[in-house]
Amino acid sequence: MAKKPTKTTDSTATASTSPALASATRPESKKAQLIGMLRQPDGSTISAISVALGWQAHTTRAAITGLRKGGHAVETAKPADGSIGLIYRVDSKTNEQADGKTSTEVAQ
Repeated sequence: MAKKPTKTTDSTATASTSPALASATRPESKKAQLIGMLRQPDGSTISAISVALGWQAHTTRAAITGLRKGGHAVETAKPADGSIGLIYRVDSKTNEQADGKTSTEVAQ
């Protein structure tokens, strides 16, 4: 038995244009925000990142570990003022793109 031909409606035409509009207005990803915070000259702390991204501390630490596994060189340092916690920082590397992806991630 042959399939009946499907009818196209105007709703399919508008549905095909909405993803293009959605991608143009999509906010910056949390991973990109995290990398941006870590690229600041003074770096950032777990608590500052957690508040800014709405994550719990263990989620923030896991995301930083994911960045390390992804090829980012995440450095840690003790605060100069002697406060509790660590400062996390990422140096901009030549093989990173503007969105924070390494050349390895782009190849996948």
